Amino acid sequence: MKVIAYLLGVGSIAGFSCLILYTTATVEMLKGLFQKYPPKYIAAVPAVLGVLFLISGSAVVYPWIFRLIGLLAIGKGVLAYTDPQKIFSRMTQWYFEKVSEQGQRMFGIIGVILGTAILSWVQ
Repeated sequence: MKVIAYLLGVGSIAGFSCLILYTTATVEMLKGLFQKYPPKYIAAVPAVLGVLFLISGSAVVYPWIFRLIGLLAIGKGVLAYTDPQKIFSRMTQWYFEKVSEQGQRMFGIIGVILGTAILSWVQ
């Protein structure tokens, strides 16, 4: 369980650091993934991460936060899979077209902070 929590923390820090340091390249890579694969395939990623958060919840100091993040991630995966009224498609379109570079970096900073918190909460 601890190993999963450590991997989630390090993965979060690594991924979101790329968003901070290489903003344009990272956003273009993500945009390419969303254009190449349908949302039903991409929906598996947050769903799997949500399950990993739920599994590793018992190995951290604040398990309720991990369980909440896990449930939200699973909910995002279900939303991306079903895509009612094209909500997920509009959300990704907004993210890739309307959010400025500073906004992208802000999301990266929030992700690095979350990753650091995850690493500090492992018992």
